[in-house]
Amino acid sequence: MGHIFPFLELSKSLALKGLQISFVTTPSTIHRLPSIPKTLTPFLKFIHFSPSGMNIENTTDLHSDEGQALLSQAYAALEHRLVAFLSDPSNGKPNWIFYDFPSISWAPALASRFSINSAFFCTFNAASFEFLGRYAIHDSSKNLTTASDLIPFPTTVTLRRFEAIRIRPFLPKEKDRRTNEFMLSRTFREFEDKWIDLLGENCIPVGFLPSSFDEEESETWMRISKWLDKRKEQSVIYVAFGSEVILTREQIDEIALGLEKSELPFLWVLRVGLPPQGFLERTAERGLVWMGWVPQSRLLAHRAIGGFLTHGGWSSVVEGMVVGAAMAVLPMQYEQGLNARQLVESGYAVEIVRNDEDGYFSAEEIVRKLRILMVEEEGEEVRKKARKGKEIFGSKKLQEEYITELVKTLWQKQQVGNKPI
Repeated sequence: MGHIFPFLELSKSLALKGLQISFVTTPSTIHRLPSIPKTLTPFLKFIHFSPSGMNIENTTDLHSDEGQALLSQAYAALEHRLVAFLSDPSNGKPNWIFYDFPSISWAPALASRFSINSAFFCTFNAASFEFLGRYAIHDSSKNLTTASDLIPFPTTVTLRRFEAIRIRPFLPKEKDRRTNEFMLSRTFREFEDKWIDLLGENCIPVGFLPSSFDEEESETWMRISKWLDKRKEQSVIYVAFGSEVILTREQIDEIALGLEKSELPFLWVLRVGLPPQGFLERTAERGLVWMGWVPQSRLLAHRAIGGFLTHGGWSSVVEGMVVGAAMAVLPMQYEQGLNARQLVESGYAVEIVRNDEDGYFSAEEIVRKLRILMVEEEGEEVRKKARKGKEIFGSKKLQEEYITELVKTLWQKQQVGNKPI
């Protein structure tokens, strides 16, 4: 869903410009999406393709890493469904296809076959994409842990040894890399202009595309906001690790001990698992543990939230930066370690450092970094930088300018005349 929501926000932004959008995904995914404003329904329609013979349509359907192969098969099967759709003249012919990372090996060729323009929409930041793209061709994971001459400026954006070993199987092989494709990147030049420049003139930043707040007064929002309303301004650390990270028993225990010893007010969203015995009782006066889904963007914007302990997934990072929340990043998987180092390098976060060899992290490290982030003088520059960043990344005017520039670029690249995109 961390990919689906940015695609939806991009679609809504383009629909607001009067462009006709067909949003292609699977049936169960459509049901997971929020409703769109009625004013956009004439411009945005949902098309669902069911992967034949498979019950896996989304990473949220996976219960282990072994399911990734089945998900990849299901995604690849969508190619044939899309070919059939585009071959039917009653559906009309689009002028552009925007595709996600799993279809990078076949979507451009398919678009070319039907004489349609195409663009890869990168739903994470330019630094991660560029770093992994430059290092993917290496055989050894050791090359992922150093910033060599391949990056033409000083940077700390590299992977730890345990991260490199874990991500290596997911990286594309050299033959799968396509460096000349037109691409859109979910980022701001104001955040990482040097990395965007490395991607070249074919990379168009489209802003952060933050999720729109769900204004519905849900029971979850009412109960949590009532608890937050009683807290001092910017005093609470919000703790969440995304919709797909499943913490081990050991990790839950270390995080709980860190929160308890920090003596800071906290709101911990724990999707899977339970806190250790006695934790809720010992922290009842200053903490709230919430099991299940929450309106994260809205909660982060609450006046009581002063910091964000996150896994560093790009969607969560975006939500934190948009509202000016200083972050403590505890990376868990994939490119999240790169995000953590970039945020620290840029001054927006502190990182909870894990052991290079096995990825172990301690409660003591959590305590130290949370207190720096929230209350100690050492973290004041990070807090200031985060608040200042809100003026940029939370600016609706600036986000609108990026979308306007994108539409202009699409028209310029359009090869089939003045037809609706």
